Amino acid sequence: MTLGQRIQQIRLEHGLSQEEFGEKLGTTRQTVSRWELDQSYPEIAKIVLMSRIFSVTTDSIVKDGISTFDAEADYYTCGVYRSPTMEIVETERFALVYYCSADRMVLGTKLYVGYENKKKLVAICERDQIEERTEYAYLIKDSDPHVAIINSERLQRQLTTPYDPVIKKSMRRLESFTVDHSGSPLPTVKEAGIPKCLTLWRMSDNYFANEDQFNFFLCTGKTEYIFSIKSEDTNIYCGASYNIVFDLGLFSGGQFFRIRNYKDNSEKWCRFHCDFSYESSDIKIPTEQCELGKCLMTAKGLMWCIKRYTDDEIVLQGCGNDEYIYRRTDKRTEQFSTI
Repeated sequence: MTLGQRIQQIRLEHGLSQEEFGEKLGTTRQTVSRWELDQSYPEIAKIVLMSRIFSVTTDSIVKDGISTFDAEADYYTCGVYRSPTMEIVETERFALVYYCSADRMVLGTKLYVGYENKKKLVAICERDQIEERTEYAYLIKDSDPHVAIINSERLQRQLTTPYDPVIKKSMRRLESFTVDHSGSPLPTVKEAGIPKCLTLWRMSDNYFANEDQFNFFLCTGKTEYIFSIKSEDTNIYCGASYNIVFDLGLFSGGQFFRIRNYKDNSEKWCRFHCDFSYESSDIKIPTEQCELGKCLMTAKGLMWCIKRYTDDEIVLQGCGNDEYIYRRTDKRTEQFSTI
């Protein structure tokens, strides 16, 4: 068996297309195709990464086929870190940073992309409360050369800045989790029940960026993080909130970071604030107020109740006419599991 055949066998055993396999390794579909055809060979760093992601030894890739699995594979530990003026969510492929100035008059969000600690800044948004100005800059995903969508040259100059992993060393760690590379399908509602499925289906991230829109969503299971920019109408939403699963839906116990900028900001939901002292342990869910198919404002927070569901889809009633739809088979950039 050639090296290319071994790589192909690893990919097929995990049910991945060449494009999906390449995404996990930080390369292109065309490069994966050349590897599998033995037209080129991956560098050592890619072989090591392949070994860790797919739980096989490097020897089993290079020499011995793929029958030897390394049960002691050391996975990159993801986590959430917090200080009085910053929160960082770090995964294998991303570092999402929410921050504020000491007087909380400047709020900001940054997204870094790249494997483990080799990440670079691809999107930034800042809100100046004194100047009442919201600025942003982001790179279009997979564009070559990099194409930036901006309303601020100042922020554009920060793009591609390397991520500094040392920052988190002085911060308090709130959560730990890992990326799930098993490739196992997520459970259906019939198999695991609605609360478990809502938890597992949401534990993931998704990254998208083109000339019209930038969007990044990440959920650790307890905390949801959103960084979204629609440049056409300056619709910007950077939020971090504790959205907690209960038996019949989701309870929003508190949004501790929010940049919500829409056109002239005359809408009542256009708000800007952060509170990095807020803890999810303070939340008590008033389950007795739940009504199926409704969105309820309680004294403790918002309650989104189940509207309908199938084995592969759960729909919650959001505010107004909004529906929050969670699907078992939705495409995810990374899928998470707890430690």
